[in-house]
Amino acid sequence: MRKVFYSAMFRMIVIAGLFIGMVKGQQVRQKWVAKMKNRQEEKRGMQKKTAMPEIMLDEIEMSTYHS
Repeated sequence: MRKVFYSAMFRMIVIAGLFIGMVKGQQVRQKWVAKMKNRQEEKRGMQKKTAMPEIMLDEIEMSTYHS
């Protein structure tokens, strides 16, 4: 589901970029598309970090866990 969402967002960014390119010019379009892609990548990275918190175990817990 997430893969579909991100691919749809990428397509929307590219299509909006085409309209911006027609109205304001190619240089403004390239800046806008780059900015939007960076935002999406940052959000995706934050979701990955919050999804799986890493728990560090000490030696006693490791030996108990693997026993």
